[in-house]
Amino acid sequence: MQNRKGRADGEETKKRIFAAAAELFAQRGYHNTSAKDICSAAGVNAAAINYHFNGKDGLYEQVFSAAIEHFLHLDFLRALDESHATAQDKLDELIEHVVANILEERSWHGKVWAREIVTPSPMINTVLVNEAHTRASIIKKMVMEASDFNAPDDDVTPVYALFTLLAPCMMLMIVNPELPTPIQPIFSRPQSELVAYIKGLVRNQYPAK
Repeated sequence: MQNRKGRADGEETKKRIFAAAAELFAQRGYHNTSAKDICSAAGVNAAAINYHFNGKDGLYEQVFSAAIEHFLHLDFLRALDESHATAQDKLDELIEHVVANILEERSWHGKVWAREIVTPSPMINTVLVNEAHTRASIIKKMVMEASDFNAPDDDVTPVYALFTLLAPCMMLMIVNPELPTPIQPIFSRPQSELVAYIKGLVRNQYPAK
């Protein structure tokens, strides 16, 4: 019973550290957030971060990975890719999924992404290789299947296809809708309109089957 209680307390401590770190990394970025800051916000001692996450770098890697997963659920992408839906229906569902994840909950995830783009952390290469590349490969495959285009290995067209889809989604993700930016009016438009616009970008460049 005592061991079970200890494990439960340990998991609670780990969750508290992660939550505090996510908010601080979102507000200040990796470089301006210290392990001491995180410990203070989480109400734990300095050894707790090392014990649960192998230090600040390991903790940030998990936070950044979680930010990617928040917008692009890997299980969803794999299931969609393996489904029997038509290529165009897969692409449409993908776009709807991503836009909904971005717009329906404005949390720390997008802010972490934004700060990572502006001031990359030392973990960016590791996280991109471990988390982003797998997702990008699946998305690129779905875009190309929907476009009915068979590109040779040295053709950059699939990369442009991926860019066409992800660029507007990244803008929606990292721009604060409350700031008076040139694209602020977009955030007051219906979600369905944004989805239709992004679908149109892809379809206009790569005709669907």
